[in-house]
Amino acid sequence: MASRILASVRPPHGLNGSWASSPLLASRQWSSSPLKSFMPHSRGHTRLSPPSSLPRFYSSSPASSQAAKASPSSFWTKTAIGGTIALATSATLLNQLTKAPQMEASAHNNSSSLTGGNVVQDLKDEHNRIGVEKKSTSDLLLSMLVYKLCTFSLLVDLAPKIIHLAEMVHLTPPVYWVVRKTFFAQFCGGETAEDCIGTMKSLGNGGIGSILDLSIEVDLDESDLDSQTPEEIRSRFNKSADNIADQISTCIATASHMAKSFAAIKVTAMGSPLLLQQVSNTLTTLESRFRTIDQDKDGKITKDEFKQLVKMLPNPLQNHGSLDAVVDQLFKEADKDKDGRVDWVDFACTVSLNRDETRALFTSSQAASEATNAVPGLFKEDLDDYKRLLTRMEKLCDQAETTRTRLMIDAEQTYFQPAIDNVALHLQEHYNHTPHADGPLIFNTYQMYLKDALGRLQQDYTRAQRNNYVLAAKLVRGAYMVSERKRALELGLEDPICDGIEATHVSYNAGVDFMLGEMAHQQKSIEAKEEKKDDALAMSSSPVVLFVASHNKDSVIRTCERMQDLGVSPQSELVMFGQLMGMCDQISYTLGQHGYGIYKYVPYGPIHHVIPYLIRRAQENSSVLGGVAVERNLLWEELKMRFSTSRAQIKGVPVVPTGPATAM
Repeated sequence: MASRILASVRPPHGLNGSWASSPLLASRQWSSSPLKSFMPHSRGHTRLSPPSSLPRFYSSSPASSQAAKASPSSFWTKTAIGGTIALATSATLLNQLTKAPQMEASAHNNSSSLTGGNVVQDLKDEHNRIGVEKKSTSDLLLSMLVYKLCTFSLLVDLAPKIIHLAEMVHLTPPVYWVVRKTFFAQFCGGETAEDCIGTMKSLGNGGIGSILDLSIEVDLDESDLDSQTPEEIRSRFNKSADNIADQISTCIATASHMAKSFAAIKVTAMGSPLLLQQVSNTLTTLESRFRTIDQDKDGKITKDEFKQLVKMLPNPLQNHGSLDAVVDQLFKEADKDKDGRVDWVDFACTVSLNRDETRALFTSSQAASEATNAVPGLFKEDLDDYKRLLTRMEKLCDQAETTRTRLMIDAEQTYFQPAIDNVALHLQEHYNHTPHADGPLIFNTYQMYLKDALGRLQQDYTRAQRNNYVLAAKLVRGAYMVSERKRALELGLEDPICDGIEATHVSYNAGVDFMLGEMAHQQKSIEAKEEKKDDALAMSSSPVVLFVASHNKDSVIRTCERMQDLGVSPQSELVMFGQLMGMCDQISYTLGQHGYGIYKYVPYGPIHHVIPYLIRRAQENSSVLGGVAVERNLLWEELKMRFSTSRAQIKGVPVVPTGPATAM
């Protein structure tokens, strides 16, 4: 703000031209605008030209110098006059600084950004300034810089290597300084939860809620594990997970300061990533064996087929009893409709790592590992660690339930995701039974750019219905496309991601339609049962809650239109929307102004932990240039308008009256 006001102050009348040619003022007032390099286009750019001449405060000719020497009193006269002018200039500058907030406010209060009509109309309006009009000029410049950097794909692609190289040669301080002043400032709320409180309050003033996110995640680094024993690795990760659980507890406590807030959790930070990969492998193999044993491919298996599958488990006897006794007990429990057949949902709920009664079935043994079709097991110590992970998560859920803070479980890489889903479904089954005042407590995330995402969403809905809890689902397109495709290529695996952006759009829209369709189906059931058509679907009666987390404006508009068609009230928060901090503010603030449930992810954490998150944000902005171009255009138009307003203010700056100084 101060720099903008400095640039707007005229040299007082009668001041020497050498003052105007100083590097500070020349760079701020008469050079070409520093914003030009961030322009979406150069047309219409305004440039100030330096004046051809300036009135001189005093002559610098030899004659005048001699006169000054001849008359000592003239020195003090000039000093007094110069001091007076300096005071007047300072007063003028101070006056401008005190009026600066009003100047910025007037720049965006002269006209209303919203039409006041339909939310869809306001979302479609590409000149809607609601996302930029209340930002400070420095924030606008920062956003312009970051978005501009994101357009350099080579820089974005090389960023991980540059940071890695800086770490190798111990040059992280200057690199982190640049990151902290640019991408970190744009996309993160701070380095601690307390740092984010101001951001959360500011968002709340715009009708936007917050999802506070301790942005610490863990990935596999086998080279880092080679020199350690299994016991050392286990101890290290358990200690780290306990520490992060304490930090997430602080995150939940901080989020609870704002009503209806969320806290985000990454399950990879709550245990060993190696353990999560092993659990994922076990679960994936078990489901694959189920599909293979299902001879008629109708999705269900008979008791004999059930027995074959149990025999493939690492420890089918659980160290006691006979196989037939174990199968009889498990099949009776799984066959809930008593038709003599069991589908995958009922099997997975019954024979589960999440149950104390059946966890021992997955205990690894040498004989099981040598079997051809065996399901890979886990050592007893690994099963104990998995139980510890569940205990950490349940403790955090208890705290969240007490403080009425909802939890958002983030999706991560595909080689962790089956284990993450297994944990999330376990928590939903235990905490999403009773309707809460602010809706279900646990939300799971589905990355719809994965080919199997829609099928898993539908399968999880079936599971929720059978176990009588609310399925709360956040739908995203996905955040790991680059690394996932690279891994699939290196390992010779099938690409798990949809073939092309259009296929991803189709998958995402299908997920939204499925969730809204289940709401509509429930609404019709209520109307038919109670013979009332005026009873709107509410949080207490809906089987699902949908969270549309998307930066794609078309997806948001499409969802709003579907909500209007189905009569789903924005205030019901049966459908919520979300974007990341620093992205798509036009969408976020428009939804907030129209009363929709809209939330911003507010990540925080030490900068060296947040680097992976920031790299993904840069990659996402680089790959979605269309949306970023709209953002940049809005930012640029706002800056031009403020610049024009500032020039108008310049003309109104009072000038020091002419007098003795001018004559001299």
